[in-house]
Amino acid sequence: METYPTCGRFWKLYIEEELKCKNFERVESLFQRCLLKVLNLDLWKFYLTYVKETKRGLPNFREKMMKAYEFALDKVGIDVASGNIWSDYVNFIKDGEAAGSYAENQKIMAIRRVYQRAVMMPLSNVEQLWRDYSTFEQNVNEIIAKKLLEERSRDYQNARRVAKDYEATTRGLTRGAPAVPPQNSAEEKQQIEMWKKYIAWEKNNPMRSDDNNLMKKRVMYAYEQALLTWGHHPDIWYEAALFLERSANLVHEKGDTQNAQHWKDEVASLYEKATTGLLRNNLLLHFAFADYEESRMKTKECHEIYKNLVSTVADPTLVYVQYMKFARRAEGISSARSVFKKAREDKKSTYHVYVAGALMEYYTTKSKDIALKIFELGLKKFPSNTCYILKYLTHLSHQNDDNTTRVLFERVLTSLDKDHSWPIWSEFLSFESNVGDLASLMKVEKRRSNTFESECKMKETSLLVDRYKYLDLYPCTSQELRAMDYQVELDASINRNLLTPTQNNANSREQPVKGTGGVARPDFAHMVPYAPLPSFQYPSKSNLRISCSSGSFRPPLQHATSSLFPRTVCSC
Repeated sequence: METYPTCGRFWKLYIEEELKCKNFERVESLFQRCLLKVLNLDLWKFYLTYVKETKRGLPNFREKMMKAYEFALDKVGIDVASGNIWSDYVNFIKDGEAAGSYAENQKIMAIRRVYQRAVMMPLSNVEQLWRDYSTFEQNVNEIIAKKLLEERSRDYQNARRVAKDYEATTRGLTRGAPAVPPQNSAEEKQQIEMWKKYIAWEKNNPMRSDDNNLMKKRVMYAYEQALLTWGHHPDIWYEAALFLERSANLVHEKGDTQNAQHWKDEVASLYEKATTGLLRNNLLLHFAFADYEESRMKTKECHEIYKNLVSTVADPTLVYVQYMKFARRAEGISSARSVFKKAREDKKSTYHVYVAGALMEYYTTKSKDIALKIFELGLKKFPSNTCYILKYLTHLSHQNDDNTTRVLFERVLTSLDKDHSWPIWSEFLSFESNVGDLASLMKVEKRRSNTFESECKMKETSLLVDRYKYLDLYPCTSQELRAMDYQVELDASINRNLLTPTQNNANSREQPVKGTGGVARPDFAHMVPYAPLPSFQYPSKSNLRISCSSGSFRPPLQHATSSLFPRTVCSC
């Protein structure tokens, strides 16, 4: 159950095994663990059967059974397949004994209330329930039966219509399957699309009800049913929380503050359920949960979310970065610096925390000196990390301090080994191209060529392209670049390395084909149109002649050619 905690079928099998051993305390403990978290209809029916069979000898059995039915209908009574539970509930009330006229009237009223609630629901057996209800009212009092049925007829017709629309909308949905991590298969994508289509249908209020509670309950039930099978998909969790949050804001605007507060608490419960269940290691939902609690001014809860993440994830770098941003927003720069200090001391964090801390100081406190000190601290810890050095150089070049930037270039190029220095040389070349003169530019080119003497040999033209290119603009066409074996950058922010084999030869000046979806496309520039000769006619057998260098000849007939081959003998 730790692997598949949302599979109702597995919970039912587990409880059945405990029930065979008559471990009733264990059975009830399992029901408490799974019922509210797993709204599986078969599991809830099994729960009602268990209560009916094991509590029958108790003096307050009927009271307990009534509460069990009401509990089940409150949770899964809106399911289109829950009609049997409604019917069983009515029959259970009918089977009860009523001593005296007062008790009999109470019994009739209880049956009527259940019927009237049931015929308003879009259930698969709503038509049978309506017929049973009509018969019941006719048997009680024919005079008032017509009036009561007319009052409920409109709601019944509406439920009947929605039930048919529901059947058409949900046809093909997979239910009850164990939740597994995303497989990205075609069948999985189709199922996700169908579930989202069904949820969108519920959001459109097919019941045409003005009751916000009913609409919210139906939509959230659809989300909960989807999450039983697709609980490893964070987008479904987030969309459910977002719908609930927007619904709470909507009713708050209408003045219903009590319901709004209750629904906002449900949003937090939903996030907590997601981040403590199948997606306990998913950073996206944890961050969304923290932002939601921040919007409700619950700073303490936000700190707990981030601290728990830092202590549990394998790489806490991104957690520290988002934690610093939250601390700055909620409590100021001092709190953010405290988080940055913890990130520096954590051996699992990477260079990203230094970049985030330096830029936070630069943009928040406007302090260039503090930002540079943080970058220098990071450089001492990551002296050979090319990505970090490039971030440092980019920040420094934006300060318009050319001399300091050149000094940093010289420092890192002196300390870096040859295999990691190519991107720094390319960045140095780009820097001189922007702020230096032609002599300094050519000097850097020469130094790079000397460093990579063997790699740059016979690559003079490619190096010249590096001098004149700008972002994704190149001074040659794609065919010309392909001819000189020049590698075009997929990302203009990444410096090309001559040591890396060519992977993409498309000229970025040419518009890419849209809608390919990552599928390889042929180079249409090398294609020629197919133009067959319009007057071409195949020669007849008598006029067929084959041409060769020594002249032409008429080929022999088929049977004459076949006679020249050696005859095979079967030894079977």
